[in-house]
Amino acid sequence: MKKGKNLADLLDSNRSEVLYYLMDHSGCSRTDLGAATGLTLASITKIIHSLLDAGIIYETDFIEGKKGRRSIGLSFCYDKFKVLAVNLFWNRLEMQACDFHGNFYGELVSIPFLYISNRNIEEVVETAGRYIQDFCRIYPDIVSIGVSVPGPYFRNTGCIMVPPFEKDPAKRSYYPLKEKLSQFTHLPIFLEHDADTGALAYWWFRTDRSPDLVIMNFLTDTGVGVGLTDGRNIYAGSSSCSSESGHITVDYHGRPCPYCGSNGCLNAYCSGRALEEIAAEQLSLHSESILNNIPTITYQAIIQASKEGDSFATELLTECGRTLGHGILSLLHVFHPDLILISGAISKAGTTLLHSMQKSLRERQSSYTTIPEIRLLSEERNLSLLGAAAFAMEQMLQFPTRYFSLPVNNQTLPAS
Repeated sequence: MKKGKNLADLLDSNRSEVLYYLMDHSGCSRTDLGAATGLTLASITKIIHSLLDAGIIYETDFIEGKKGRRSIGLSFCYDKFKVLAVNLFWNRLEMQACDFHGNFYGELVSIPFLYISNRNIEEVVETAGRYIQDFCRIYPDIVSIGVSVPGPYFRNTGCIMVPPFEKDPAKRSYYPLKEKLSQFTHLPIFLEHDADTGALAYWWFRTDRSPDLVIMNFLTDTGVGVGLTDGRNIYAGSSSCSSESGHITVDYHGRPCPYCGSNGCLNAYCSGRALEEIAAEQLSLHSESILNNIPTITYQAIIQASKEGDSFATELLTECGRTLGHGILSLLHVFHPDLILISGAISKAGTTLLHSMQKSLRERQSSYTTIPEIRLLSEERNLSLLGAAAFAMEQMLQFPTRYFSLPVNNQTLPAS
């Protein structure tokens, strides 16, 4: 990666700073922009002209300035651009158009399929590609595509690891997802780990966007993913691989994990799939449970049974929360988040899960850790889908010259 910056890079960086400020301060003046960014009035004027000409921002009404002077306000064109949000789970695909305000358009497309493997990944991607093309026809103002993907995801290659997972690195299977999806569209495609995009989306659309706010997101669905963001920056690590903290060990002699191949990891106890397996193994010991009347036990059924007062289902969710609390406590010795999110399907277990986690954290807190605020996002719609949109927006705002086709020396850069 290049370390030096030429004039084009500096121009792009300054444009980015201006756009970021406008996103947070709609209606501000040129003087406000100069004071906030440290750019000269001449530089601000040049940048504003290029953004106005491209239709990325617009002039609002007059605003009151210092000493009673009136200035023309500026704002980002939130409604002019859309991104296509794509969420790839292990067993389903979701897709919807979204604007820069975080508003979704049209019906949510949700397509179930068998768990991703080498046998069906091509079919899944072809289905995704067709829907991408359909969305782009329906919404011609879509300017980029954001994709939330399950881990392990490798940012430097755009690949995901697909089952069957192997302990021997030479036998592992990596699928070039970004390359394959790019065959269906000319638009730029941005992929990121789903737990990370969820944390980013929460920072973008559910907080005041403090640049120092560190968020850790536990995405509890069919598996357990953990994402970490520092402001708008996603923690990637030196390997450029998505964090797989959902596979930290909480019981060395515990249950085998069908994904990582080890024993006793967080995913083996706190994922939807794990809940279903544990319930099936223990159900014969609980003849009183209403789960005996259900042909196929799903984690959704377990959560509903608990809400109806089923003691066995409540016990399962309580133990899930206790184990999740252990995992959180382990990570607090490595990371120091200001806010912890519990998102995804298991978060719908509500207070049973939350109280069990909090009790576990209180009882086992060490002398070296501080327990941050924990928010259970049981009412939040799919955060990873919103995160896919947020990540695409973030990339476009970070490199506006390329992705908004802005000129540099009367030339425009290719978007991908």
